Amino acid sequence: MIVLLSVLMLAAVPVEFSVREPFSLAVEKAIRENTVSLEEGLRLRELAVRHPDRLPEPWRSMAKRAPVPGWAGTGILVENFQIRKRAGLRVEDGFPQPLPLHLDSQTFPIRVEYPSDDHLRLAQAVLEGAETAWQKEIVEWGFLVPPHVTAENPYRILVGDTGMQAAGYMSPVDYWPSTPWDDCTSWIMIDWQNDPEWVRDTVAHELSHATQGAMDCLEYIGFWENTSTFIEGQVEPGLGIYFQDAVLDYYQAEPHRSVSAGEYMDYYWYGGFFWPHFLASYYRLPDEEPAVFVRKLWEGAMQESGGYYNSPNYMQSIDALLRQRGANLGEAYRTFAWQRFLVGDSSNSSLARIQWAERYHATPPYTGEILPAQAGVLNVKQGNLPQAYGANYWQLGIPAGYARDLRVKLTSSTPGPWSLVLFHPFWNEVFVSPIQEGEAELIFHPESPVRPILAVVRGGTEDFDPEAIGPGAGYQLEYGPVVPDPVVESVTPFEHEQGACVQLVVAGRHFQEGIQARFLPADVRIESIDFVGPEELVLHVCVDAKALLGVYQLEVTNPDGGKGTFDRAIYVHAASVRPSLDGDCSCRAGKGGASVPPLFLLWVVGVAWILRRRWHSVSN
Repeated sequence: MIVLLSVLMLAAVPVEFSVREPFSLAVEKAIRENTVSLEEGLRLRELAVRHPDRLPEPWRSMAKRAPVPGWAGTGILVENFQIRKRAGLRVEDGFPQPLPLHLDSQTFPIRVEYPSDDHLRLAQAVLEGAETAWQKEIVEWGFLVPPHVTAENPYRILVGDTGMQAAGYMSPVDYWPSTPWDDCTSWIMIDWQNDPEWVRDTVAHELSHATQGAMDCLEYIGFWENTSTFIEGQVEPGLGIYFQDAVLDYYQAEPHRSVSAGEYMDYYWYGGFFWPHFLASYYRLPDEEPAVFVRKLWEGAMQESGGYYNSPNYMQSIDALLRQRGANLGEAYRTFAWQRFLVGDSSNSSLARIQWAERYHATPPYTGEILPAQAGVLNVKQGNLPQAYGANYWQLGIPAGYARDLRVKLTSSTPGPWSLVLFHPFWNEVFVSPIQEGEAELIFHPESPVRPILAVVRGGTEDFDPEAIGPGAGYQLEYGPVVPDPVVESVTPFEHEQGACVQLVVAGRHFQEGIQARFLPADVRIESIDFVGPEELVLHVCVDAKALLGVYQLEVTNPDGGKGTFDRAIYVHAASVRPSLDGDCSCRAGKGGASVPPLFLLWVVGVAWILRRRWHSVSN
C-alpha cells in the first residue's frame, strides 16, 4: 500500500492512489492538482464517512452516487487521524453531540446512544453485544480500556444514519496525554440499518478497534482490520466465523499479495484475519487463549514517539514474539504458506493446526501446472508475481507409476529470502528448502497418483515496511529427474554384416550400472553389456543372418526408468560372397556371375574342334 501521507503531502508527484472508490479518487486528484488543500481534502474524506449530507457540492452528489462502503469507514478515519498528527494539522470534530436517548450498562462503563424509540431494539442489541465484547476483550483477554473512559465517563457507542446502509466505524479523536505511548481516545458509530439479530459481531469488531487505539493509534491500518476481524470471531464464534469465511475468499484468491497488503476499499484486509488466526493457532502456548497471543502482538508494536512514527511495527512485533518462542517471522510465513490449504475437506489432515479449520473453505488457486518428469525450465516474469511475504502455488503432475526421484530448483535475482515448499494435504511431512547462495533445491520421490503442491514462497528483508511493500518479483524454476535421462552420443563401429557377432563401444552421458539396451528392429541381439562408467558401455551383439538391411536405432534404459535413444546407431548390410577354393581362376560367367571350372572350358573347346573338322569333311 502507498503511504497516503506521502501521496497527499507530495502533491506535485504523479502517483497511483491506493483507494479505488471514485469519491476518494476524486478528492485525492483535487489535492494533487492543488484545487483543494491537504487539510480540506482530509475534511472531505471525513465528512464522506461521518456526515455525507454535509458535504458541499459537487462532492455531496458524488458521495451519494458512490457512498463510502461500511467496511471502509474506520480505515479512512484512522488514516486521516495519523496524517493530521504527523502533518501537525488540527483534529476535526472531536466527540459528537449526545443523542436524545441512551442506555447505560450496569456492568461496564458503556453508553449506547440512539435518536428515537424506533431504534430501541437495535440499541439494546448493541449494548448486549458491547457488554459481551468488553467482558472477553478487556476483562478476560487483557486488551487496554480506551483512554479517558471511567464509570463517570462511559465509552460512547452511537446508533445513527451513516449513509452506509449497515456496518459501522470507530472514530479516533485525539492522543491521550496522560500516557507516554501513542494511544488515542475514540467513539463508535453503528448504522441504524443493522439487523439487531446480526449486529453483535459488528459491535465486537468496532470495540476491538477502540482497544487497539488504546495501545497504538499509529499502527498500520491493515493490522487493525486483520486483528479486529479475528477478534470478532473469537467473541462471537457463530456470527463472526460466518463473516470470516465469507471474506476469506477474497484473501485466499490472491496469495501472491503480501500478508501485509490490502486497502480499505477491498475485502483483502478483512480476509487477512487468517494470518493472525494462523499465528495464534500455531504459536500460542498450551494454556494461552488465541486472542491473548494477538494482544501480545499489539503490545509488542506499541511505541512512545509522540505521534510521529510507527516503530516497531506489527510485523517486527510478530518476529520478536516468535523469537521468544523459538521461531521467527520467515519460518512462520513458510509454515502459513501450506497451512492455509488445510481447511474445509482437508482440515482432517494430520498436519492441520488452525483453529476451527473445518469451518473455513477457501483455498488459494494454482498459478499453473508443472510436469517435472519432463525436464524443463520455467521463467516466471509476469502475472501474479509474489510480493514480499507472498507466494505462488504450482500443482505437480506425476505420470501414473512414475518412480524416479525428481528435483526442482528455484533461482531469483530479487532479494527474498525465497523458499520452496512441497506438500500435500494428506502427507505426513512437508519438504522445505530455503534459498542459499542464490538457489533453493528440493529433491523428492513421487507418490503417484498424488499430485503434490509446490509453493514458491517469498519472504521479506530486514527493512521490510508493511506500508511500502513494493511490486511482485519474478523467478526461475528448473525441474526434472534427479539423474538425467541417459544420452547416447556415438556407437562404434557403424557398419556390420548379416550373421556377424561383434563388440560395440557406446559413448554418452548419465549411464547407470545395470542399464539395459535394445536395437530397433530387434534383428540385432544384445548378448551382454559391460558397464565401463557413466559415459561408456561395451555391447556384445550378434546380427541375425537374415537381419533386415539398413540403419538400426539403439534404445537404452537406466534402472530408474530414464530412457535415451540414438537413431543412427549401426548399419547392417548383406554378407560378402567368397571365391572358389579349386584354383586361382577368377573367370566369371558374366558380370557378377559365378566362376567357370577349367576342365569344362577344355571340353567345350574340344567339342568345337571336332565339330569343325566334320563340317570340313562333309563340305569337301
